[in-house]
Amino acid sequence: MEKKDVPIVHKKLNDFLKQFKLHIQFSAEEVAHFMLPRDNVIESYVVCDGNNVITDFISFYSLPSSILRHPDYNTLYVAYQFYYFTGKHTIT
Repeated sequence: MEKKDVPIVHKKLNDFLKQFKLHIQFSAEEVAHFMLPRDNVIESYVVCDGNNVITDFISFYSLPSSILRHPDYNTLYVAYQFYYFTGKHTIT
């Protein structure tokens, strides 16, 4: 995902979230702030069709955890699904 994708992701994400009884409605500024990729914090991806139209979106955030008293490893990197919408593909 890039900054130029924010307006489309904003609209399609809000439209997708409306199917739930309780949901957030993001402003475009919030989508940019929370969804644009940041190294080692958040990753966001868009899928475009053959006409370069965004059809799907997925994001996840990373949360490193300390591993105590292990001889080889000291950090566990875990990714958690954040927000998404689907169009042509399923979440799987």
